[in-house]
Amino acid sequence: MLRGPPPRALALWAMQVILEAIEEATRELESEPEGPARAGAHRVLGQARELWAGLDSGERHALSGPASELRALLDAELGASGSPPPPEQLLRRVGLEAFRPGQREAVQAALDGRDSLVVMPTGGGKSLCYQLPALAGNGLVVVVSPLIALMTDQLERLAQMGVRASMLASGMQEGHNQQALQDVRTGATQLVLTAPERFASRALHEALTQRRVSLFVVDEAHCVAEWGHDFRPDYLRLGDAIAALGRPPVMAATATATPRVAREIAERLGLRDWVSVRSGFDRPNLSFDVLKLEGKGAVARKRSVLAHILSEQQSRPAIVYCGTRKDTEEVARLISQRGIATVSYHAGMAPEDRRASQEAFMTGDAEVVVATNAFGMGVDKSDVRTVAHWALPTSLEAYYQEAGRAGRDGRPARALLLAARMDLGRLIGFITARETSVQDVSAYVTGLARRAQDGVLQCARPDQEEERVLLSIAERSGALELQSGSAGTIQVKLSGNIDIGAAAEAIRVAKNRGWESYKAIERFMSDGEQCRRRQILDHFGDSEDGGPTGRCCDVCDPDPALEQAMLAAPVKQRRGGSAGASAQPTAPPGEPIDEEQFEKLRAWRWQRAQGKPAYTVAANAVLEEVLRRRPQSIETLMEVRGIGPGLCEKHGESLLQALSEL
Repeated sequence: MLRGPPPRALALWAMQVILEAIEEATRELESEPEGPARAGAHRVLGQARELWAGLDSGERHALSGPASELRALLDAELGASGSPPPPEQLLRRVGLEAFRPGQREAVQAALDGRDSLVVMPTGGGKSLCYQLPALAGNGLVVVVSPLIALMTDQLERLAQMGVRASMLASGMQEGHNQQALQDVRTGATQLVLTAPERFASRALHEALTQRRVSLFVVDEAHCVAEWGHDFRPDYLRLGDAIAALGRPPVMAATATATPRVAREIAERLGLRDWVSVRSGFDRPNLSFDVLKLEGKGAVARKRSVLAHILSEQQSRPAIVYCGTRKDTEEVARLISQRGIATVSYHAGMAPEDRRASQEAFMTGDAEVVVATNAFGMGVDKSDVRTVAHWALPTSLEAYYQEAGRAGRDGRPARALLLAARMDLGRLIGFITARETSVQDVSAYVTGLARRAQDGVLQCARPDQEEERVLLSIAERSGALELQSGSAGTIQVKLSGNIDIGAAAEAIRVAKNRGWESYKAIERFMSDGEQCRRRQILDHFGDSEDGGPTGRCCDVCDPDPALEQAMLAAPVKQRRGGSAGASAQPTAPPGEPIDEEQFEKLRAWRWQRAQGKPAYTVAANAVLEEVLRRRPQSIETLMEVRGIGPGLCEKHGESLLQALSEL
């Protein structure tokens, strides 16, 4: 391929040669529908599309000869004027009929060569915004993604859509990355998925300069925001990588960007005159429950509530997020003992064990996965019905991203946060542990220098957050440069100097943002007066009204079954027991009830539920207590344990009528 805009005469000649080569390859395909001939046709077709996009209408008409039919085909795909097809045409090519909110605007911005910042909720369809431009055939789409699992999943989807895609990442089979780079150079690839650290590789840069990059996509773009909930130092170099490619159009895509983080993303990536696409953060099919657990017995009440929720078949499949590896293992045992197929997932497990857990959950062999935040990004399971947080996440952004993995199929789903005050101490500990000083950074750099040879050190990529923070501050202060090494390692080049002022500023920013995140999640946990959905939307700067399609949250529409499950928690733990693997919830004592009358109340509940789960009206224990106390007014009904204002408003009069007829 030629570099830079080719002279017109040379472009015409090259176009003619390529068209004739495609025609010859097409004839070969008639006798050999699979194999090298097809791959060759794909390569030259990619080159033809790029050259074709650079010609004006007069030059296209000058092309003549036996390739006229193919020229007409290219005209149909690219438009007679050389402009790409409209977004709707690209959408139909992948078998879809309508765009989701914001998708068309994002695709059009890419086709128009505009920079864009695309903020859509988890499951909102961000990936389609850059997959469709790849089908337009106007050049190569480069997609930067943080996780191999995420890229692997997308590679499979792209193949199903008919997009010729390649993937570059560490840990691949021998020869894989070399072939991917060759496909990029020759035009056989329309879209390349790559990890951010690959941009330290000269080989990738050289391969990309052989092509016209029509769109540079930074997926999970919140990773570029320093000290955000999922900051990745490798993302800081993407601005330079974009500039080195001649500033192609850039699309930054994320699900969790507050207005401040969005501004930081735009600044770090150098977005110019960018199109802002925000489809709204509301997830109407999700209900949000925050249960505040205080004092003695809080852990037992956590277990009781979680066991109650997951015992309902309609609450599974489910993801349970824990704050520590120890809790992950213990909670997984607790759920397994109740006869529910459960697996655990955390960074302390062997890679093959993590893969086995993920596979079991994705295929349905396991109904529940109990995990740290190491699980989730890149895992697209649409039918998750519940995401429960056993412990407070580190930020509201992290919480919403994880909660948003429920209900991607659009059906009702629940986000449950079991909020104990003790978790706040754990978060404070995290923030304190992240705090560092200029002296700490200097000592860290000195330690690296001792291990280096001639100022260069090859080492494993750090998996501890504390070391990643130190490495990032050291890079920001000019003490070192990072490059991608072989087999997943990194190469550290030490400069011998450190900008003390830059290091101090980075440390100050880290401390302030850590405390801001803490305050946001603490307010969300503590504020039982304002709608949970409204709190989330306000945090992300979304002023639109929330539109729940079912239950909204514990503030607007309390679930009495959750309250009843808390009350059913055991007061004592068995002596010598673990954090609760042996503890079983016990029902509160009560007088016997008339089973026939109880069945009539269950029938009443089924009618009132109108196809929704029965617990959305009242739990069995609540109905039993109603039969024992026989309330005759709304006031006395409110005195029944487990009944709140929400139930009385919706079902109170109907329940009193049903009782009077027993």
